Amino acid sequence: MRQWSAVVVAIALAALAPQTLMAIGASAVSVVLESLPYLAVATVLSPLVGRYAHTLVAYAGCGCGAGPSARSIPAAIATAALFGTPVALARVALASLVARMQPSHDHAGGNLLRELVDLLPAALLAAMAMYWAPALPLRVVHPIVLLVAGALLGVAASPCALGGVALAASLHASAPIAAIGVLCTAGIAPRLPAWPAHATTHDPFAYALLALTCAAVAAHHGGALVHPRMTIPLALCAIYCALLAWRFRSSTARTPRWVAAMAFGVVIIGAPAPLYRATETTLSDAFVGERVDFTGVAVRQRATSALVRYAITCCRADAAPVALALDRSLAGFDGHWMRARGTIEDSGGALRLHVAALAPVTPPADPFVYR
Repeated sequence: MRQWSAVVVAIALAALAPQTLMAIGASAVSVVLESLPYLAVATVLSPLVGRYAHTLVAYAGCGCGAGPSARSIPAAIATAALFGTPVALARVALASLVARMQPSHDHAGGNLLRELVDLLPAALLAAMAMYWAPALPLRVVHPIVLLVAGALLGVAASPCALGGVALAASLHASAPIAAIGVLCTAGIAPRLPAWPAHATTHDPFAYALLALTCAAVAAHHGGALVHPRMTIPLALCAIYCALLAWRFRSSTARTPRWVAAMAFGVVIIGAPAPLYRATETTLSDAFVGERVDFTGVAVRQRATSALVRYAITCCRADAAPVALALDRSLAGFDGHWMRARGTIEDSGGALRLHVAALAPVTPPADPFVYR
């Protein structure tokens, strides 16, 4: 009955706010898909190296999956680029310490579906936090409240280290104290409680859906969910999941089917591009006098207009906005894709584009850019 209740709630949300539900679902599924190759490697290595398999994946992987995810070297590199090397090293050290203090878990034999089901609740919360946090009026909130709220958001983002870093980056301009709170807990604090282990086991239908999902995303070079470099790993995961579906063809477990069906549904239906409400220039390497040719969605806030596009580092859950403020109004073009060319100038201490040419363009097949 619990599963059917969840289905009813999901249908109600889809009817009330379909765009929001699809955006949150897509971000959560992107965490699952980004984690899948690393978790698959861990399940294959578990019989060979036992508990050390998860330690290997924790440091060499993207920062998704079991354990404190801030140990991830790729996530540490992203942290260093955005917040400095000392912050990155401190997060890796704290995450490693927390991992040593946590009780060990038995992963003998490896169970890919159990890992994914355990990951889903926190992935959903992280997706909701990243969707709504930038839209909140955080500048008027008390600093202590911001710090605590940021720390709680970091706990929600813990399954995805890169997602936590991107969340902190998105809050840095409007609420730097909240960003500090996120960095103190994201990928460091213990993960949210997992669903009971007995509720998940092997299921051929779930494996088959995962195989189809991975194949579809790989065929579309990431499908605007994960970075295109994940194409080959996801293609291999499609083969691996198909083999598991055959191997466990006589098993039955209903819980993993909902996770696999959610992922498959997002891939088939598609998801809207993220909405962005701020208009400051966020081109990290821009400088005055630079000539820029930029394509993005036109947005307006108060008297400022900008073009915005999202950049993915690892998966959709860590998508960060790249915004370019313009020196002219885009009234009447809100939500339209535009291409602007011009020169970066300083306007009262803020960077903006002095527009030389501006024209509407056809929306690209993939709204994201990739780092």
